[in-house]
Amino acid sequence: MNDTIRSIATIMSDLDGILIFPHISMDGDALGSSTALCLALRSLGKKAYVMVNEPVPKNLDFLELGCTTEDDSVLDDVQLSLMLDCNGLNRIPGREEAWARGRLKGCIDHHATTSKDIRFDFQRIEPKSAATAEIIYRLIKDLRAEVTLDIANCIFTAITTDTGNFQHTNTTNRSHEIVGHLYKVAGFNSKAISALIYDRRTQGALKMEGYVLSRLHFYADGKLAVGQVSQDILDEYGCTMDETDSIIQRIMSIDGVEGGCLLKQKGDITRVSLRGRSYINMARVAAGFGGGGHFLASGCTIDADLDTAEKTIVPVLISELKR
Repeated sequence: MNDTIRSIATIMSDLDGILIFPHISMDGDALGSSTALCLALRSLGKKAYVMVNEPVPKNLDFLELGCTTEDDSVLDDVQLSLMLDCNGLNRIPGREEAWARGRLKGCIDHHATTSKDIRFDFQRIEPKSAATAEIIYRLIKDLRAEVTLDIANCIFTAITTDTGNFQHTNTTNRSHEIVGHLYKVAGFNSKAISALIYDRRTQGALKMEGYVLSRLHFYADGKLAVGQVSQDILDEYGCTMDETDSIIQRIMSIDGVEGGCLLKQKGDITRVSLRGRSYINMARVAAGFGGGGHFLASGCTIDADLDTAEKTIVPVLISELKR
């Protein structure tokens, strides 16, 4: 059962010592929503941090505004552990002990797939919201915190990335309305923020992307395309894993492809990014591997090397294509 945004604001108004948990492999919405809320809470005199255990992606480094920490003892008293843009322990691996410190547990998310491994004291899940930031913006308003320039930049980043520059079908009237309000914040410049997100590719990243795209595997008469990114390839081109994020969108730009899958090596495991064009239920595929997300955009982790992961997930994707 969903709690109202106003009731969540009331609960948080009485709390101090808040740890915010974005999902693993932070994207613009996870980090943007988390940082925006953290800044708002701090402006109200509260102690708040965004709990991470991985570097901030290069294209989102401007959102690192002194909020993120890897120190799970940064607060003596954690009154609230709050998941943002995710809703299960499988989405915050390595941070379970930090999560457990919160006397209260909360969740704010917009993903339809939900986990049952946590009992939340309050939650707000809105699958029809294009980004979790749409919920966070309204929460910040109900907290009566000022939407500063830094907060506006965070909210814009979250919404523009999760809507694919307002091109994805999840974009709604409210998405545009919220962004419209951001333009009223002194100094806000959407073009400058978009350039920071999208226009800072290195030569190595472009060459690496070309390498991966030239070696795609196609299945189901070209309806499914699968790419692999190994650590060796990243090392060869001097790249980091967060520089692969644009590849899945390039895969989906191929004519005739209904489903795209990008497999990314992370030590001994494989992280999987899944995208659909119109009818393939990627959320169901991801859920089968302990992951989650949206109908057309989801992710999961497979405890196997790249080739084994591909052999494991491709039959499931083909089956989903035939439904």
